[in-house]
Amino acid sequence: METLLLKSVRIFDRTGPHHGNVCDVLIRNGRIENIADQIPTQNDMMIWESPNGAISSGWIDGQVDFKDPGEEQKEGIQNGLNAALHGGIAHVVLNTSNEPAADHKSAIGYLLDQGATSVCQVHPLGCISAGTKGAQLAELYDLAEAGAVGFSDDCPMDRTEMLRRALEYATELNLPIITCPLDLGLNAGAVMHEGIVSTQMGVTGNPTSSEVMRIQRDLEVLRYTGGRLHFSVVSSAEGVQLIRQAKSEGLQVTCGTTAHHLYFTDEDLSGFDGTLRVMPPFRSEKARKALCEGVLDGTIDMLVSDHRPEDLEHADVEFALATEGMSGIESLFAVALSALSQHTTPEIARDSIIRSLTEGPRNVLGWESLPMDIGSPADLTWFATDAEWVCSEVSKGHNQANYASLPNKPPLCGNPLGVVTSKGHFSRF
Repeated sequence: METLLLKSVRIFDRTGPHHGNVCDVLIRNGRIENIADQIPTQNDMMIWESPNGAISSGWIDGQVDFKDPGEEQKEGIQNGLNAALHGGIAHVVLNTSNEPAADHKSAIGYLLDQGATSVCQVHPLGCISAGTKGAQLAELYDLAEAGAVGFSDDCPMDRTEMLRRALEYATELNLPIITCPLDLGLNAGAVMHEGIVSTQMGVTGNPTSSEVMRIQRDLEVLRYTGGRLHFSVVSSAEGVQLIRQAKSEGLQVTCGTTAHHLYFTDEDLSGFDGTLRVMPPFRSEKARKALCEGVLDGTIDMLVSDHRPEDLEHADVEFALATEGMSGIESLFAVALSALSQHTTPEIARDSIIRSLTEGPRNVLGWESLPMDIGSPADLTWFATDAEWVCSEVSKGHNQANYASLPNKPPLCGNPLGVVTSKGHFSRF
């Protein structure tokens, strides 16, 4: 275990006593040993220092897919965790869309074992249904006992009865049920948002109604059963408003969206760029602004990368054949900061994003807060908001957007600099 001294960092931690202060922070054996205006350096210390450096609680990416097991050649857990660290991510929540699916204890154990030696900590989700087929409820108790932090099939839940039963079972476990709010039977085969742009392009679009209908249904089930319900990725203005109203009623409902949904709209697909094919799709400018507002006012609890890397064989294809999903874990912070800064001050944008990468995910998952104070576990991300983002190109994903080539888009700014976790491990890049 090495000793680490962070010099002259601004602390962003609303749950702790040092929020907003510029201090030196000394970390030894995985814990914060001292926080002071000046801490003398010693020979045994590793020194991290950067102009305008800042720290917050370790960032949490609440939805990633490293294609492992099943398609390890596209990423793999070890390489994915390294890419996550270069995105400033201290914790990743692994999705369930692998083969075999995480619907049994040994699958959860495999994921935890694979991530055991990384600075970035792994938190697997368990399946709601066996094989994510939606026909039979998985063994939720066994999955929770093995270490699952929540339950998701990583796809729309078509059977209302399955959602009801899952919420009832998970209530006793106090873990969230995570659902994708989409009715894919409405305009089956859609490749983007339904609107003027899809009409001009001559392709089938997914309407906003497909999201609204599912959110309305799922909220009604939640009112009936109780429990904790989380909508994985919300993409529409109407969806944000429905969840805002449900929260005001006191329902235990939370939601997320991706950083890229704050940045892109359906107009960006007009050049038939398959890299930008995601589901739920990027919708209108009105929807994008509503999502930004949802992050700013806290209706949207967390931002995720929804990292879904693809190899060249599946990425370099024509638009209609492109696999849905983007490689975006390294750019999560920069994309969100650049997008949100167009709607408010850089300071408010920064604070809102940090909240949606720290406090928000902890609330969704039911984790305790980790205030930064002397004696507390060292679990933090070191970053700079005023530096131009440069892709580390660690992820194997070939389906990352070429941000520099997109017209009328703000340049990406904000660079993660390092990650520290309570294991006593550090990673600087």
